[in-house]
Amino acid sequence: MNEHGTPQPVADVGSGQRANRGITICGVVGLILGIIAVILSFIPIINNAAAVLGFVGAVLALVGTVAAFRGKRDGKVLSVVALVLSVLGIVITLAMQQAAVDAIDDALGAGSSQQEQGADASGVEDGETEAAPVQDSEGDLQSAHVRLVSAVSSGNDYEGNPTVLVTLEWTNTTDSNTSFASVLQTSVFQNGHGLETAIYVDAPEGYDANSYLAELQPGATGTVSLGYVLEDSSPVEVQVSDLISFDDDAPMISHAFEL
Repeated sequence: MNEHGTPQPVADVGSGQRANRGITICGVVGLILGIIAVILSFIPIINNAAAVLGFVGAVLALVGTVAAFRGKRDGKVLSVVALVLSVLGIVITLAMQQAAVDAIDDALGAGSSQQEQGADASGVEDGETEAAPVQDSEGDLQSAHVRLVSAVSSGNDYEGNPTVLVTLEWTNTTDSNTSFASVLQTSVFQNGHGLETAIYVDAPEGYDANSYLAELQPGATGTVSLGYVLEDSSPVEVQVSDLISFDDDAPMISHAFEL
């Protein structure tokens, strides 16, 4: 009351303090960063920046929330919303990145599985083609049709060693004159060992040294006889194949003969 008895107006201190507090700047900035973080979190690669913005926004929003709840600033709801959006932006970013990693892992896993299946298939195919196809007694080679006729014990060679006389028929299937020696090769095995070619002083019956080198015209058939030095009287295996072949699965003709 003044000197004249008139009541003095009482100042509202609480209202003045509320008017001077103002809204929390940290909460506003945190809200803006939280909104941006949520938007960018759905975009691959760019969402790396969203995680950073979300983290900064969450820190600012947390500061604003604490200030608002202590009564130093207004904007409690704004700060809480900013905090929620910032954290949401981080969570979405992490989820999107994990989904991308899983997708990449699945793609790589599928690719590895296909490669393994392809390798297994190749392995099977290689396994099938590693061993040359063997034809028993008779068959077609690249340059000739061959039939193994016989392998019988024969006379001794020049050193007196027992021999086996191998007889076969061959047909020239090329387009030019050629000899057996020019296009084919013969190997004879006994006990797993390759036998040496026999050299005769007196040619045994049925042996023709020139048959190996005699030329045939295309389509003609001839007989070839070859002698080999024996180790013992066990069976022998005769094999005939092309002399020159660049094919790993080139055919071969083979047969085991009892002596």
